[in-house]
Amino acid sequence: MARFSLGERKFYYYYFLLHIPITLLIDSSVVVPPEYHPASKLVEWHIAQNNDFLLWEKPNWLYWFVVIELVVQLPLFAKFALALRPSQATNSQEKDQKLEKENELNRWLRIYGLNASFTTLICMITIWQRGYRPFFPTQPLQIDEKIQLLLVYLPTFLIPLRLCFL
Repeated sequence: MARFSLGERKFYYYYFLLHIPITLLIDSSVVVPPEYHPASKLVEWHIAQNNDFLLWEKPNWLYWFVVIELVVQLPLFAKFALALRPSQATNSQEKDQKLEKENELNRWLRIYGLNASFTTLICMITIWQRGYRPFFPTQPLQIDEKIQLLLVYLPTFLIPLRLCFL
């Protein structure tokens, strides 16, 4: 499938599989009220552990980014994981069909990569510019605390960004 080495293919297969529960358990907390969210205690722990004021504040722009993640990206995670799963050898006719599917897959991977890396970049810029302690909005984060939180977000910027270059 996509223009990945075998190792990259495996990596992205597991990335998309892992991203399904992350989206459902963590990211969805931005749009699902805490009393209805199945992992609200986990989200509270993450917010406290990493000073993730964005998940605590839930700004309107982040709400809409997460809606897009739930409605568009979540189904794509399953589609991508299925397409990138280990496959068996195929005959020449199947190879032609596979090439056609690969081109479509690459297009969707690039679209996902652009959307996901852009939204995470906005989060990272916000963290750097105005990071503060959740529950104490008048206390700004120290540089090392901002870096710690940026490192939590960094993989969801870099990993999708790589997909833009397929």
